[in-house]
Amino acid sequence: MTDIVELKSDGVVVYPKTHVNAVEGITTIKGEKGDMGPAGAQGEKGATGPQGPSGANATTTAAATQTVNGLMSAADKKKLDTLPTITFSKVGSV
Repeated sequence: MTDIVELKSDGVVVYPKTHVNAVEGITTIKGEKGDMGPAGAQGEKGATGPQGPSGANATTTAAATQTVNGLMSAADKKKLDTLPTITFSKVGSV
């Protein structure tokens, strides 16, 4: 049996967007996922770029806060911390 669930964001029922392949009976006019575009120019054989600056070891880098950069930017940490709460509630079954 398949459960029917209700999706809520911060307590308000929402209807999420989905991909056309998730809807039975609908076909797409776009190419399949993974279609290759035109090839780019071939790079010089054996060429290497300059070495970048030495970085901090990820195991010793501090965690980010909403005001201080760390393993992610402070701006991204703030966005992550303020994401809405999403809940699923079973409302029936098929």
